[in-house]
Amino acid sequence: MLNPKTRTFEITQRYATQNSQASRNPVEYQTENGFAIIRLGDVDASVSLKGTRHYFIVRDPYGYELDITVEISNEAVADVMWRCRGRITLESSFWIACAEGHLATYLWENEDYPPDGKLTVDQLSLDDLDLARRWNCDEE
Repeated sequence: MLNPKTRTFEITQRYATQNSQASRNPVEYQTENGFAIIRLGDVDASVSLKGTRHYFIVRDPYGYELDITVEISNEAVADVMWRCRGRITLESSFWIACAEGHLATYLWENEDYPPDGKLTVDQLSLDDLDLARRWNCDEE
């Protein structure tokens, strides 16, 4: 098992060039109970930040890291698209923000990783729907 600093260094060395965005330290989303979430696409340019399946590196308060996949269900996607009348597409950054938020909530509530390193968002919260309603489509 690699320690988190070694893994971050290896990821940076493998995927980053001197001028790339990934060569800088990736942004970490910190939960109140000590988990850190990094979007895999921020350190590996070959990993898409679009769509409804997203990949994260999560470090627990003790330094153990695990790769986590979060997928937004087709039903949740359809609900958002209907409510927003197609303004939020599958290309929107809304989906990774939504996935990251659900992962953070899961880690906070359960103080553990999702089983098998996977989390499926079947139902959107009122906060998700409010965010979707106010989302600035950065793709337009």
